[in-house]
Amino acid sequence: MTLPTVIAIVGPTCTGKTALSIKLAQEIGGEIIACDSRTIYRHMDVGTAKPTLEERCSIPHYMFDVVDPDQPYTVAEYKQQATEVMNGIFSRSLTPIVCGGTGFYARALLEGLVIPEVAPQEELRADLRALADRSGNEALFQRLIELDVVTSQRLNPNDRMRVIRAIEVSLVCGKPFSQMVSKTDLPFRVIWIGLRPSNRDLLREAIGRRFTEQLRLGLVEEVEAVYKKFGPCRTLLNSVNYTEFIAYIDGKVDLQIAKEDCLTHNNQLSRRQLIWFKANDAINWFDFDQYKDDQLSQSVLNTISQKR
Repeated sequence: MTLPTVIAIVGPTCTGKTALSIKLAQEIGGEIIACDSRTIYRHMDVGTAKPTLEERCSIPHYMFDVVDPDQPYTVAEYKQQATEVMNGIFSRSLTPIVCGGTGFYARALLEGLVIPEVAPQEELRADLRALADRSGNEALFQRLIELDVVTSQRLNPNDRMRVIRAIEVSLVCGKPFSQMVSKTDLPFRVIWIGLRPSNRDLLREAIGRRFTEQLRLGLVEEVEAVYKKFGPCRTLLNSVNYTEFIAYIDGKVDLQIAKEDCLTHNNQLSRRQLIWFKANDAINWFDFDQYKDDQLSQSVLNTISQKR
């Protein structure tokens, strides 16, 4: 029996994954499933560089705008919901195209990871947030290191929400979160496509251009609006472009510093994403800056044809 195929388009931010996914979907008869831990949130549009409404109307897109920023959302929930979407796409004899830069989401959905389902422990979370408020994120991160050094190596110490979740699962289950994750066989095969820069300077320039466009599209105003609506919730305080402008809105930094911090943190994010995906030996890599017009999509289509 031949297994159905999923196309995965992954890589660091600002490498053209969205544009490529739309072209591929149009060519091979596909629909797109977002694989991004920030675009799942409603109201966070400009700052997360979601596809435009025009782009989303041209090809069906899923797993955008799933929950509000003040609602907790886990990778286990993402896997369950995205799997249901994927099965629906298969039932229509179309190809799911999973597109995004959140490595853990991609692994959970496309590598058969079984994620422990642990209900939120609100009292424990409050205690852990109090620890971070009192002693800093590093103290909270040190608690994770003591419980699960493997998970600590893939998390940012300032990503308080995910650090707390890893601690929570480890404590509730009585063993490290990393040991609670297992693998199962998948009812589909994956063709992995990765986009990356031929050198880091080109990616920094692309990030700078996109940030300028985000500012033009009203990034600061969006942050003000979502912050006013939802307050200092964990999602906003752990999301690049939102954290930095919230500091500006709160009067902690001036506007220029906030902009510089955004660029710095976007570049740091891109480095972490590159490191994460480099560990996946199945990825067919393409240097996004080495192609003109439709050359990239054609080269990727050739690779997909050979792999199918």
